[in-house]
Amino acid sequence: MKKIKSLLTFLLICLATIGSLTAQNQNGRFGVTAKANALDNLTPLDGFNLFDKDNFSENTAGIEFGFFKNLNKFINVGVPLRLATADVRETGIANEFDSRMNLSADLVGQIGYFGADYFFTPYLMAGVGYQLETFTGVNNHSAAFPVGVGLNFRVSPGIYIQAQSEYRFTTLENREQIVYGAGFMFALNGTPAEPEPLDADGDGLTDAEDECPLLAGPMSLKGCPDADGDMVADKNDDCPAEAGLAKFGGCPDTDDDGVMDKEDECPTEPGTIELKGCPVRDADGDGVPDAEDQCPAEAGTRANNGCPVRDADGDGVADKEDRCPNEAGPASNGGCPVPVIVDSDGDGVPDGEDRCPTTAGTMTNNGCPEITVEDKEILNLAVSNVEFETARATLKSSSFATLDQIVTLMNKYPNYNLSVNGHTDSIGSSTTNQVLSERRAKSCYDYLVKKGIAASRMNYVGYGETQPIADNRFKDGREQNRRVEFNLYLK
Repeated sequence: MKKIKSLLTFLLICLATIGSLTAQNQNGRFGVTAKANALDNLTPLDGFNLFDKDNFSENTAGIEFGFFKNLNKFINVGVPLRLATADVRETGIANEFDSRMNLSADLVGQIGYFGADYFFTPYLMAGVGYQLETFTGVNNHSAAFPVGVGLNFRVSPGIYIQAQSEYRFTTLENREQIVYGAGFMFALNGTPAEPEPLDADGDGLTDAEDECPLLAGPMSLKGCPDADGDMVADKNDDCPAEAGLAKFGGCPDTDDDGVMDKEDECPTEPGTIELKGCPVRDADGDGVPDAEDQCPAEAGTRANNGCPVRDADGDGVADKEDRCPNEAGPASNGGCPVPVIVDSDGDGVPDGEDRCPTTAGTMTNNGCPEITVEDKEILNLAVSNVEFETARATLKSSSFATLDQIVTLMNKYPNYNLSVNGHTDSIGSSTTNQVLSERRAKSCYDYLVKKGIAASRMNYVGYGETQPIADNRFKDGREQNRRVEFNLYLK
């Protein structure tokens, strides 16, 4: 008992000295420990019985000082030094044992989560060491292999209460020990770096900042993934497999008409919100929408509800085709009365048979003028000279001169109509290419209308990637396939 009191007194003096040294160094990366120990050499031989009060009387006293280094937030390494007495019993002598001096020095590792702000830090320990037992001039040397568990309890910044229990295996027969210890640990060398914030998905955002901590995503979306790359996080994307627009919850609007595809009844044609994404239709181009046009397939007037003025002279020839609308005549004579043969342009083809009665032409061309080789060449060159902004339907200014030549041709051949046909290469989806070809054809159509060509003399259509004229595998071929064709034809 006197030994224990003396050891405790010495321990407290050491603690007070270390405490004064560490008062300015809290939660350090280095630490020292000072503990009072109880050693038990007999229980490993006899076996432990919880209800045997003699087990506790077999413990002897000791002291321990140690130095520890924090390698990272999970691992400490240290060198504990011990001085103690040990009651040792030789095999076969049941009640006789010697009290011997026991010295040891170990190299140990501790595994636990050593956070500076944690009040309780449990840990596991294991190591290797040297042990010296000395009595009556005899020294026994052995290697020791300690394993155990411990707990640190923070009582103030930089100061911890430490409790530890370990089992020591030794190379000296009958010298295995159980060691219980309790004391203090003091942190040195300033405040350690706080543990790196957790980033479970490894996307560069800490879990505290990451709105999707288990799924990697870009910082711009606060760590959440975006499978379709439309900058709308999947968790907020109503169409996560299709690139779309944020204003539509990540859903697409293919024709860019302000109505998203899943609500658009005409998703590939620009339209109006009022018509659920469908365009205002006017099949006959008379300015009266089909929904209001009583003759949607025939150009008429708004005053006549979209219908043409009918057969005023009652000769069975519609007024728009009747060369003598106020005089009855057979259709074979252009609606004019017989026997008068009318040849207004003097080309030898009666007006009734002449498809261009006011313009001199040839009999082989039904009274219409033949298109000259030079003018055909203008149409052919327009295919390669009309250009658009990349992936858009916006005409480049360099195309205006070519389109102006086509305006001249339309005025030169007033009895001819024009078909504007858009084509694309095969890059991109077929749906997107179809829409792009139609929009490019319409851009040319709109330009010609703006220049004074009647809409009723023209039509436009898009063929997308369906009619290539060259191999899409090669750049030159794709350039040839991206084209708008202009074809003059008679009504």
